[in-house]
Amino acid sequence: MRASSPEIDTENTAANTDVVRVLSRGLVLLKAFCPRNAPLTNSELSEATGLPKPTVSRLTATLMRLGYLDYLPGKTQYRLGNAALSLGFGTLSTLDVRLRARERMQRFADEEDLLVVLSVRDGMVMVCQVVCRGRGALTVRLEVGSRVALPFAAMGRAWAASLDPSVRATVLSEISQHFPEQDFQLEMEEAAAQIRKSGFCMTVSELEPDLMGAATVINLARAQGPYVLGCAGPAFRYPRERCEAELGPKMMALRRQLEEDALGPVPTPHIVEPA
Repeated sequence: MRASSPEIDTENTAANTDVVRVLSRGLVLLKAFCPRNAPLTNSELSEATGLPKPTVSRLTATLMRLGYLDYLPGKTQYRLGNAALSLGFGTLSTLDVRLRARERMQRFADEEDLLVVLSVRDGMVMVCQVVCRGRGALTVRLEVGSRVALPFAAMGRAWAASLDPSVRATVLSEISQHFPEQDFQLEMEEAAAQIRKSGFCMTVSELEPDLMGAATVINLARAQGPYVLGCAGPAFRYPRERCEAELGPKMMALRRQLEEDALGPVPTPHIVEPA
């Protein structure tokens, strides 16, 4: 006797699909406030996310009621509320990346007079989690929370180049869909060749004019997935030859130090209790 197929609850399936869609749109809306949590109106949120304004109005009302958004009545604007910020701090509390890495990164930034960044991949962008500046790197426009288009940055290319070839092919397909105006096949192949040769890859004037970038994937113990360690500075001070011969090896040494630090005990922040 053939087993009968279970009946499909089309009503519950449709309802679940609607819930997932609403959740997805709500998360897209929250991400629109990154990286600086600047106040935004419903119209600005609609333009930033591509969602219809009536949908945005319903979402902001719900998210405000749940504490994920604060409403600024004088300007009819919203910004991230404490509930949303708690989610971010909750994630950071499970990682000791910033406490472990910042001191060495800042020392490296000062010694080499560069911008030094620790980032993670989020879709088609690299999100800066730690940013350290040397005195001469003040003009590089990256801050904590900045989101850099993946295929244009050395950090994004280092992440993609370090993937298994079959996985990298899938990522390249996604990149071509998100950035149809430019073919990054050759750039990604060059980055993969650089990673195989020396462990890091470089870009010149890709992210900003006359800006050099170098990056390497870094595996930190107990971290959720790979991070990317990158640095950037004026291309006239760090041409490709100097980057290959001097800066890249120094950055790789910093990477090894950070990976070794991550294996040690978690440092405890010094908290001063109120009198």
